[in-house]
Amino acid sequence: MNAFTRPVGRAEWRADRWGMLRCLAVRDETPSTKTFVLAPDDGARIVYEPGQFMTFRADFGGEAVERCYTLASSAASERSVEITVKRKPGGRFSNHLHDALVRGAGIEAFGPAGRFGPASVEADRYVLLSAGSGVTPMLSVVRTAADLGIDLDASFIHVARHPREIIAAVDLVPLMRRLPNLRVATIATSAPKRWRGTVGRLQAQLLADLVPDIGTRAILCCGPEGFMADMKAAVMAAGVAEENYAEESFDFGAMEEALATGAGPTRRITFAKSGRSFDCPDGLTILQAAKAAGIPIASSCAKGMCGTCKCLMTAGNVAMAHNGGIRDREVARGFILPCSSRPNTDIVLDR
Repeated sequence: MNAFTRPVGRAEWRADRWGMLRCLAVRDETPSTKTFVLAPDDGARIVYEPGQFMTFRADFGGEAVERCYTLASSAASERSVEITVKRKPGGRFSNHLHDALVRGAGIEAFGPAGRFGPASVEADRYVLLSAGSGVTPMLSVVRTAADLGIDLDASFIHVARHPREIIAAVDLVPLMRRLPNLRVATIATSAPKRWRGTVGRLQAQLLADLVPDIGTRAILCCGPEGFMADMKAAVMAAGVAEENYAEESFDFGAMEEALATGAGPTRRITFAKSGRSFDCPDGLTILQAAKAAGIPIASSCAKGMCGTCKCLMTAGNVAMAHNGGIRDREVARGFILPCSSRPNTDIVLDR
């Protein structure tokens, strides 16, 4: 098959079920980071919005392990997607991808899913704040804008530990040429003397110097939890409205372990649209019970922060302890976060 031939009669990739993606190419971004180019075997179109992610699954000696990675590619391209993954010491899944996901290899994928990005936070002007691997959704935003001819007005500020760890560094200048209202600032927390960029921590004063009108912009932030906490405090102090701030985290380091106590009754969880149902033992969240039952729910942080798993509850009630991933008015309308909700009764979800 000629890879340059225009696909004919392509179906759309099903985001609500697991499928197989094939690795078309791998490229080095930094000494510890690779980008993987993936596409469906059957040529299906993958339709998504910049800022969305996919969940990937691999088998580790009979144990299925899942991880979420934000798509870094332009959403204008429906023939393939790209994920950018940093190899972490002891990182079971990231190391597996670096070692095993070579050209021609396949990997199971679910999604795209998630609500993070300019499609969810509409504004005329943005600030894109990222640190480390948190740069990936921002890359998707600016790449999509460039490919679609969107006049994106944004200040894109990215922090890395060292200049050699700046992901996609060579892509940023060409993107600024294509997007005249895009300004990019890269900051390294440590750097050799010959480096001409900014060195140090991104703090409130530096942020205000880089974006004097930050209080009038919408903020998209992605990175380690400490970074996002600092940035949120800084932008709120600068006058950014709560509804104009959004953040995304994929830090699985502190993910809660599922533990059924068995001290209380088991509740029945039913998905109204698909008709699927499963039991949720006492002590588990709905997301943990769904995972144990082998029923996928799109999720990312699993800590009630990102809102990815948000869905409408049409019957029952839950005890929900989230961390800002859902708004009071959404709760009032009946929405819950399954990752942070333990059922008090049998539950019916609009899924």
